[in-house]
Amino acid sequence: MPDSATYPGALSELDFVECYSQSTLRKPQVAADSALRTLVLASQGDRVLLVGLVAEQLAEAARRLVAVHDALADRTRNIARSLSAPLPGIEAWISFIQGAASCPAEEMLRRLNLNETALDAAVRLRAQPDLSSITPLVAASASLNAMILVPGLDGRRAPNELLLATGGTGTTAVALGVREEDAAMLADITADLSSIARGFLGAYLSARRGAGRRD
Repeated sequence: MPDSATYPGALSELDFVECYSQSTLRKPQVAADSALRTLVLASQGDRVLLVGLVAEQLAEAARRLVAVHDALADRTRNIARSLSAPLPGIEAWISFIQGAASCPAEEMLRRLNLNETALDAAVRLRAQPDLSSITPLVAASASLNAMILVPGLDGRRAPNELLLATGGTGTTAVALGVREEDAAMLADITADLSSIARGFLGAYLSARRGAGRRD
């Protein structure tokens, strides 16, 4: 078993997973909500950039959810060590949404070896309308050169869209609307995915704490 020095801050295995659940998984939701509140009184140029920030948080929340799902689904590896690895990329995201889209909630619990305290999270995951719609955002986030570009910030015309772009080989750009309602929709999905991931990991932690044992 890895000792506490393996994890940041010399935390124990379960303390690391607890901190990951309470802070790392919450960060995209908190950041997206903060950007949304700031957006209301921001200048036009800043408003557009804040929408981009919300979109980036959504992509991170999606990848964090995949990280939690994959860590719980493969118990041959220490959960904390799995969560310490780099975030999953676009291939893992596509595999996740293909499985989640057709997996009943009860089957999801069996797949993740979780008890019924995680049922609400599994039901909410199954109820997500179209996770494939954010795949381009995840792809941009997972690139090594992700960037926000806003045509029109030179002041010659009002910006009406932003681009989440990737540079280098396979350059792509994802166009997003810049209205407040666009940002609110992205923030809502961010909150959903962050909450689902925390629901899964919280059920795991409760079972582990209750059993009073280590893997």
